[in-house]
Amino acid sequence: MNYKNKVSGTQTAVGSTTIAFRHFTNGGVGIQITGITSATVTFEATVDDTTWVAHFITPVASATQATTTTTDGIFYANVVGISQFRARISTYVSGTIVTTLVANPG
Repeated sequence: MNYKNKVSGTQTAVGSTTIAFRHFTNGGVGIQITGITSATVTFEATVDDTTWVAHFITPVASATQATTTTTDGIFYANVVGISQFRARISTYVSGTIVTTLVANPG
């Protein structure tokens, strides 16, 4: 499929995969992460494109929200009013972490 709002990134160190939205009507973002062996991925959002804050995500296999993950999985987040969303590797020991973000228009 050809997504207009899709971005993928591969990290082997502390870093992030960020998706910027063209407008503020995006309803949600889907996140798929693979390759975590010993790392923490933190989910963050910004409105002013400068200040990043922790943002809740929900694993598709659970209703328990979180702002971080240490395991592979598929997650989603409400991003109405957000200009950018990122999955940032905040702690890294090992692994090749692949993060894919897809924004869905609201």
